[in-house]
Amino acid sequence: MGFAGELTGKQADLGIHGRDGAQLAVADINAAGGVAGCPLHLLVRDDLGTPLGARAADRELIEAGVVAIIGHMTSAQSMAAIPVIEEAEVVLLSPTTSTPALNNLDDHFFRINPPNSLEAHTMAWNILERRGLSRVAVVYDMDNAAYSNTFWTVFAARYQELGGQVLREVPFSSAEAPDFVSVMADLRGDLTNPIDKSADAEAVLIIASALDTALMAQQAIRLGWDVPLFATGWAQTEILIQNGGHAVEGMETIVSFDWNSDACAFLEFKARYQERFGRLPTFAAAQSYEAVGVLAAALEKTGGSAEGLRQALLETQDYAGLTGRLSLDKYGDVVRTQFLIAVQNGEFVTLEAIEPGGLGL
Repeated sequence: MGFAGELTGKQADLGIHGRDGAQLAVADINAAGGVAGCPLHLLVRDDLGTPLGARAADRELIEAGVVAIIGHMTSAQSMAAIPVIEEAEVVLLSPTTSTPALNNLDDHFFRINPPNSLEAHTMAWNILERRGLSRVAVVYDMDNAAYSNTFWTVFAARYQELGGQVLREVPFSSAEAPDFVSVMADLRGDLTNPIDKSADAEAVLIIASALDTALMAQQAIRLGWDVPLFATGWAQTEILIQNGGHAVEGMETIVSFDWNSDACAFLEFKARYQERFGRLPTFAAAQSYEAVGVLAAALEKTGGSAEGLRQALLETQDYAGLTGRLSLDKYGDVVRTQFLIAVQNGEFVTLEAIEPGGLGL
């Protein structure tokens, strides 16, 4: 099988962890006898974090004869790869892609990360109803538009429907070396009027990678802007805490993976991952590990053949993941629990679990 993700560049944390999680899964499966009596072999390609790179990586893997591809780690790259995999009729199973633009499609794309429309709905509830913050400012990276634009628009619609007010929204390009001092100053708006506080945001939602989220949190501190910060699952890697430090303390996000799970499968995975790679895994590593497991289970049904693999994956129900069970619907989209996570004392802490169907979703 193939793996395609961003392995170089400033947003390579997802790709590197995803690759390592996939490698560990392949090693574990082979140690248990492989698939249909044969060992798995993982071919890895760097998609460079660009649409062109994603298409090139997938073409290389397809030409090499892979039965399926694990990837990509960001929505923009998965969107770009769709024409390539559809032409070749090769399965693409993403550990982390969450754009709703790929919802409900009869294609060869599968994922074990829920569409970010669910995350956006839950975040709107979290900020307004759980935290009681009715005025928000939003900043988002427009380079990963397949993720950011959909998250931003769904969040804004739901937040306003609940009675909240989006005061400002500021897009930026991570590819153009943004000046985050200016970005955050624009987002902050006019806080100099001591009488009329209605222009003051009570919360800030950052839709960006872990590094950029951390840098913007740092700039908020430098501006003296003491406001609760919220992020997306895209930012939940160790890079956020390493680069954000005190600035990201208290930051909350919604993810589909419980970092603090006490499930035996997860604790064993975490220990093996740390022993092999010298660092703790992120959700990207864990979900890549799960993705390989889901794919291997489907390949067992087909005798290791690509023929019939798409249908075998669609039959995935109640698969035992690392922190809970997951299923795939008739379009290959996952159904699984969401978790509210916060940074506390330099660690990710689970605050609440939201089961499928919770909050009316």
